[in-house]
Amino acid sequence: MKEKTIITVDINDFKKYKEETKGEYVDYVDDNVIMARNMEKLPYSNRMIRLNLFVIVACIEGEIQLNINKKNYQLQAGEAFVCLPTMIMSNMQFSPQHKVSLIGFSTKFLQQTVKREKAAEKALYYLYKNPVFAQSSEEKTKDNQIFNLYYQLIMDKIDDSSHRYRQEILGYLFSALFHEMLAGIQKHFNETEEIGTEATRSKQIFRLFMEKLATDGGIHRSVSYYADRLCYSAKYVSAAIKEVSGHTPTEWINEYAIEQIKYQLKHSEKSIKEIAEMFNFPNQSFFGKYVKAHIGMSPAQYRVHSDNEEQDCLQTKS
Repeated sequence: MKEKTIITVDINDFKKYKEETKGEYVDYVDDNVIMARNMEKLPYSNRMIRLNLFVIVACIEGEIQLNINKKNYQLQAGEAFVCLPTMIMSNMQFSPQHKVSLIGFSTKFLQQTVKREKAAEKALYYLYKNPVFAQSSEEKTKDNQIFNLYYQLIMDKIDDSSHRYRQEILGYLFSALFHEMLAGIQKHFNETEEIGTEATRSKQIFRLFMEKLATDGGIHRSVSYYADRLCYSAKYVSAAIKEVSGHTPTEWINEYAIEQIKYQLKHSEKSIKEIAEMFNFPNQSFFGKYVKAHIGMSPAQYRVHSDNEEQDCLQTKS
C-alpha cells in the first residue's frame, strides 16, 4: 500500500523544504510561485505525487525518466514537460549529469491570471494528453533568451527586498512569464482541428467533465450527476470519456473522490462520521465500505497508517 499512496504536494511543502535546505535547491517560493533547479531533491520526489500546482520543467542537460498519469516518458536535453494539477507523477529517475529548470504556479494564481478563453482551454487540454514536448534548435535558443531575461529581472527584484512595490512587481513579472510560456505551448498543438466532429465533441465532454470533477471535490460520485450537468445522457458521456482517456468516468470519479477522502482522513481533525457527512455518504457504514473497497483498509485504519507513515518520515529526516 505504501508505494501506491498518492501524496498531494502544494506550495506550502516547497516553503518548508526551502527553509530546511536553506535555499540550496529552491531559488524562490511565495504563496503563488516556486522556482527551483533540482527535482531529485524536491519534496516526495521518490513517491507517487499529485502536484497541486501548474508545473513546467525544462530538461537543460542529461535525461529524466518519469511516469505521468500511468504513462512512461523520457526527456532529453531541450525537451520539457508540463504537469497540470490533476496529473499524477511517479517513478522519477535522473541521469548522473542532469540539469533542470522548474517553475510552478499555484491554482489560485492561475485562476486570477489566466483568461477563460478558447485558445487557453485548448492548450490545457492538449497538455493533458501531451505533457512532454520538444523544441527545435531555433525555438530553444529564442525561448532560452526570453526566459533568461525574465529570470534575471525576477531574481533582481527578489533580491531587492527594500523595494516598496516588490511583491506587486513580482506578481506582474510572473504573470508575463506564464503567458510567454503559454504562448509557446500553444505553438505545439494543432488549432486547425475541425469543430463539430465526434472526436472533438468527445474531447470537449472529457475536458468539461474533468473541470466539474475537480470543482465538485468528490461529493458526487454518480455518472448521471455529471451527465445531467453536461446536458448529455450518461451512456453518451461514458462512451466519450472512455474513448478519449481510456478510463471510464466511474474510474475517474472514484480516483478523485478517494484522494480527497484520504486527504481529509490524513490532515483534518474531523471525526470519521463528520468526514462521511462531508462527502455526502448516507451513513458511516456505507462510507467505511467505500473506503475499504478502494484502498484496502477502513477509514480508521488508514488514519492510523498515515500517522505512522508521517512519524517514520519525520524520524528519517531527523
